[in-house]
Amino acid sequence: MRDKSYYIFSNGGDKNDVVEDMIDHRMGEIGWTAEADIHKSALIFCLGGDGALLRLMRTNGFPEAPIVGINTGHLGYFQEIEVDDLDIFFERFINKDYLIQEYIGVDVDVYGEEGQIHHCVAINEVVIRGEGERLMHLQINIKGRDITKFSGDGVLICTPAGSTAYNYSLGGAVVDPSVDMLQITPMAPVNNTAYRSFISSIIMPADTPIVITPDEPTPGDGHKNVVVIEDGGIIANGNIRKVVLTVSSRKAKIVRLKSYDFWAKVKEKITG
Repeated sequence: MRDKSYYIFSNGGDKNDVVEDMIDHRMGEIGWTAEADIHKSALIFCLGGDGALLRLMRTNGFPEAPIVGINTGHLGYFQEIEVDDLDIFFERFINKDYLIQEYIGVDVDVYGEEGQIHHCVAINEVVIRGEGERLMHLQINIKGRDITKFSGDGVLICTPAGSTAYNYSLGGAVVDPSVDMLQITPMAPVNNTAYRSFISSIIMPADTPIVITPDEPTPGDGHKNVVVIEDGGIIANGNIRKVVLTVSSRKAKIVRLKSYDFWAKVKEKITG
């Protein structure tokens, strides 16, 4: 990694091209140089909405360098800096008036009939659900103990960073990113005389492994497929035997101005 080198990750488009030129100009003025390899840079600029940052993580892993999120998209929970505030950012950056906030990731290990078939690290959420309209029956094991059998559309497991995304729309809790935990949120749970499912979120401490095991398909039932989705992208689809989720040692490092307030952002984006 070179000191005073930076990399720009962008969604592309005319607006982002203009912002890239602005960044190159300002970083050049203070003696920083552009780096062609994201993993050799000392600082990363991510241009776009929150989806751009998720794509950055998905395609490049969790880079060591801290990330400056420039919001040229919509919501902007991760992407703090608005384009109109770039001058303010650079002034504070030069004066070291910022901090680096770390966001935990979740290790996702997917197992099929022959053993492990996929590993990844999610920063927002993991969804385990059936293919199409299939009712899912999932055994949920926490810390080596079978806690409950869930029946419904599926379950979502999220980090604090993901608590304001799909999890929130499912009725899950919004969690401050300073808390290291994983949240399990049910998706359309079935709760009747035939099936008993938890109907609210379960919040677990960071050192708690979670194992989700789908029921074996009914003999003659052609619908065996289980779908595992990580941060909006399908990572496994088939006869999944279990999914193991643990808090990862890898973290996303986001540059924050010292004035950043997560709950003010929640109020702005959710309650208005």
